Amino acid sequence: MRALAQPQRIAVNEPVAIPSLRDDESQKLAAHMKEIAQAMAACEGIDTFQASGILPDRFFALLADLYAAYDAYIAHNLAASQLKIQCRFGCTRCCHQAVHGVYSFEIINLYRQLRPLAEYGPIHDAFVEYADEFQATVAQISEADDGDPADPAMRALEAFAAAAKPCPLLLGNNCRVYAHRPVTCRMYHSLTNPVFCTTPQGQTFHLEIPPQTNEILWTLSDRLAFPFSTFLAQGLVTLAVRRQFRPWGAPLPAA
Repeated sequence: MRALAQPQRIAVNEPVAIPSLRDDESQKLAAHMKEIAQAMAACEGIDTFQASGILPDRFFALLADLYAAYDAYIAHNLAASQLKIQCRFGCTRCCHQAVHGVYSFEIINLYRQLRPLAEYGPIHDAFVEYADEFQATVAQISEADDGDPADPAMRALEAFAAAAKPCPLLLGNNCRVYAHRPVTCRMYHSLTNPVFCTTPQGQTFHLEIPPQTNEILWTLSDRLAFPFSTFLAQGLVTLAVRRQFRPWGAPLPAA
């Protein structure tokens, strides 16, 4: 498969100040997210997932609570810091970038949501094509040996952003799993017209999950012994193959 052309490097904008991050409401919401993350880490089945392939319903209910708290945290800080966010529902500009930095349990959750859909087969095939094209782009950049010290995978991310290749989860201007979208999809915001998001004229920023919660969640992610990529497409494809498209909750076949 032909890889994407390499783009011009995008200038890095000045960091966006978010004055409200340390106010009482932010601290309250941060503490709540930490409690939820700790409860997720205490769920049964975490350390046996690699063998069982199963996580309890309570785990996913807590993940939904975490997303709700994080959304509230984002909404509070955007409003309290009076940031003029230009993102609007249906824009989808951030959905035309390769999603990466995803917790393993978020990939598992998305597979859990997607697998029962009647259209799952075509979605899986689209992710296979997407993952193959990304890997081809990484290989092309690695083989070029042009002296650029940047990680080829990070440069491939820039190539996908420049090419505006849509996420396979997009259906028109809507995400098929919007309520379950990963943290990395929730954190992205723009202060300029989304048409400028991947250009030097754009001013984008990430309103990240609080550091203490993030640390708990990455430790939890590692405990799952999930041997797949933190890139969404690669992770979903590999998980599907390993699970042989089995319905969620069905027991693994006997060894």
